Amino acid sequence: MAKIYLKGGTEKVLINAVREAYYQSFQATDWTDLRLGFFLSVCGNADPGEDDTITGLTEEIGTPPRPFLPWSDRHSIGLTDSRSGSVFLGYTNVIGSRPQTSGTSKLVSSDAGIGTTNTNFWRSKNEITDTASVKILDNFIIRSAGHTGSQMHLVQDTSGAGGYATLVALRFQRDDARGRKNVISMSVKLGTNNGDILYSNDPSEENLLSNLEGFPETVQTLGPVELSQTPDTIWAYWPYHQSRLRIHAYGILKAA
Repeated sequence: MAKIYLKGGTEKVLINAVREAYYQSFQATDWTDLRLGFFLSVCGNADPGEDDTITGLTEEIGTPPRPFLPWSDRHSIGLTDSRSGSVFLGYTNVIGSRPQTSGTSKLVSSDAGIGTTNTNFWRSKNEITDTASVKILDNFIIRSAGHTGSQMHLVQDTSGAGGYATLVALRFQRDDARGRKNVISMSVKLGTNNGDILYSNDPSEENLLSNLEGFPETVQTLGPVELSQTPDTIWAYWPYHQSRLRIHAYGILKAA
């Protein structure tokens, strides 16, 4: 079961249980520019002993090479729909379009890209490739896939990273909020194998909203594609057995 952990004696942090999803419906009427942000980190699987343990979390789900794994063995952080749960837009290490997809899921030590010049971060990847980062899916079919440049990193070494929480953000746009409301594009920061906005010891609402207002100008954009359902639910799921997802802050900004 998820819990609220009092980090540092003052900060309330939501820690999902092992392989537990967190979801929250939202209302944003007639939006044309919607932005979603999370301050995230990971910790050990022992409750309560490892609520602030962020090292020693390496893991691989599945037996290589190229096993077929269900959706529940992939990380997924972004938006879904409350009606069917068949639509997903966001960060995931899924490769392929079917209920079971190819490749192990791996949590590996990483630098701020896809290398190992340091071990400041954790990176969840697919064994097949390092490029799997963001996707738009509808009924297990990949409608649009991001290329390398937007990988997500979660902190393993706070001094090396410069903070304990990673801010990631997604921007959703549509031209018609009523007539063709399910034709949506998604943008994410494009960096050098890095889609993180920043690493911070201040995962506050003010910091979150400020960065959503000033969304990065250099992005990769997926879509637009027409989806079967309108996304209306924030979703965060971590598939690993040896670590848990911590959500320091999250929020939706209706920019237009």
